[in-house]
Amino acid sequence: MSVLFKTYSTYLAKKMKKNDEANFKNLKHIDGVKAVSDIRYLKGKNKYHLFNMYYPDNVVDTKKLPLMIDIHGGGWIYGDKDLNRFHNAYYASKGMVVLSMSYRLLLRTNLKGIVKDLFHFFNYIEKNKDELNISFDNVLLTGDSAGGHLALLINAINQNEDLQKLYEVAPFNIKFKMMNLEHPVPFLKEIFNAKGTKIAHACLMSAFFGRRYKKKELYYNSSLDDVVDKSTYPFISIVSSSDDAFKNQTIKTYEELKKHGVNVNFKMYENEPHVFEVSFYDREKSMDYNNYVINKFKEIIGD
Repeated sequence: MSVLFKTYSTYLAKKMKKNDEANFKNLKHIDGVKAVSDIRYLKGKNKYHLFNMYYPDNVVDTKKLPLMIDIHGGGWIYGDKDLNRFHNAYYASKGMVVLSMSYRLLLRTNLKGIVKDLFHFFNYIEKNKDELNISFDNVLLTGDSAGGHLALLINAINQNEDLQKLYEVAPFNIKFKMMNLEHPVPFLKEIFNAKGTKIAHACLMSAFFGRRYKKKELYYNSSLDDVVDKSTYPFISIVSSSDDAFKNQTIKTYEELKKHGVNVNFKMYENEPHVFEVSFYDREKSMDYNNYVINKFKEIIGD
C-alpha cells in the first residue's frame, strides 16, 4: 500500500467523520429504541470486530421480529458499526431488530480481509442466534455506497464454492428475503478510472488487491459484473440521487441486475447528496424512501 494512499485516506476519513458528526448533531433523537453496543463477533481486542443491535424497547421477545442487517459505507476507508446509528434506529423503531457491524478498513487490511470479517460476523450470528434472541425467517440485507458493493459481493460468495475458496471463508445458512442497496458502488475497476484520476485508481486497486493487482485472481472476482451470474437474488430496492457523484455506478447496478432477470426497483431523487437517506434519515425524501423499504419488506414477508 502506497504512502500516498495511506496519507490521503487518513485525511479523507478524518474529514468524512468530522462532517458526519456535525450533521448528526442536527438529527432528531429516535425514542422507543434499545441499543446494545459492542457485541464481539470475533475473539480478540480488535475494535473492528464488534457489532450493535437495535430493537424496539417495548418488545419482550425480539425473536419474533424481522431482522435487518446493515453493512455501512464509507469508501472502504471510513466508518464503523455506529456510523448509521440514526438510520438503523429508525428502522428498529418501525418494528425490526437491526444489526450493524464494524469491519476492518483498507488501511488495516485488503478486500479479502474485509470480506473475511463480514463472513465471521455472519458465521457468529448464525451460531449464536438463540443467545441473541433473533430469527432468520425474515431477513433484509442493507448496504450503502461501499456497503452496497459488499452486500452484493457477500451474497454472491455465499452461494458459490469457488468464490468461498478464493476469499477463504465459510458459508452461512441465512437467506435474504430482500436486499436494499443505497447508492451502491460495486464496479471497482471503474472507480477513478478516467483521464486525470488514473493514479488514484491505481492506488485504490493496490490497496484492495496488492501490487500488480491485474495479475491477481481476486481482482477479476470482486465487482458486480464479475459475480452477478454466480448467485441468485431476492427482490432488490435501489436508490440514488441526482447530486450523487457516484450515481452512474448505481444506475449501472440497476441495469446490470435487470439484465440478469433480477426483480429490482430503482428510485432516483432530485437535489440530494450521496446516501442522503442514511445520513439525514429525517428529511422528507429520506422518510419517503426509508418508509418505502420498510413497507415493501413487510409486504414481502406478509407482515
